[in-house]
Amino acid sequence: MYPTTSRDGSHVGAMVFVGAIGLVLVVVLSLCGGGSTPRAQATPTPVPTATAPLPKLSDLDSAWIDQTAPAQLTVGAEATITFKFRNTGKVAWTRGTGSEASLAFVGSNANFDPKMAVNWPQPGRPAVQSEDVVAINEIATFTFKVKGVTAGTYRIDVRPVVVAVGPMRDQGVYTEVTVR
Repeated sequence: MYPTTSRDGSHVGAMVFVGAIGLVLVVVLSLCGGGSTPRAQATPTPVPTATAPLPKLSDLDSAWIDQTAPAQLTVGAEATITFKFRNTGKVAWTRGTGSEASLAFVGSNANFDPKMAVNWPQPGRPAVQSEDVVAINEIATFTFKVKGVTAGTYRIDVRPVVVAVGPMRDQGVYTEVTVR
């Protein structure tokens, strides 16, 4: 800012500019707490370090219950696929722990285009159980999306797994996705 001279020869513009900066600093410091005692920091919540022991592979089993019909979609469209499996093992599946069940490919699924996966937790693992806990004899729901990328029919063979332990038995469960 260029100084402006008043009738008496003083530089009014410079004083206004300096005064404005001082006013801005006073407002900022009062809003931000400048010059006051530091605020107390929030105490972080401790994360429990003890974890439940992992189940044994021999304690895990499932039985296929139901699934959505094979998906038929056009290039660029999305389809939602759901599988349901009953927990027939000896331990509960608990989401977010080492006993969480997820749905995984069986074999290579060589003809499945990875670009078809829509927000999957991991490649080759399209879904984790929807329920927080799937107790023995209860049903787990696994839901995921696919997107039509290239015309063709794609077979997806799946089975539940507990990633930290291993796959459950292969029951020959699969679906097909046809893209037109």
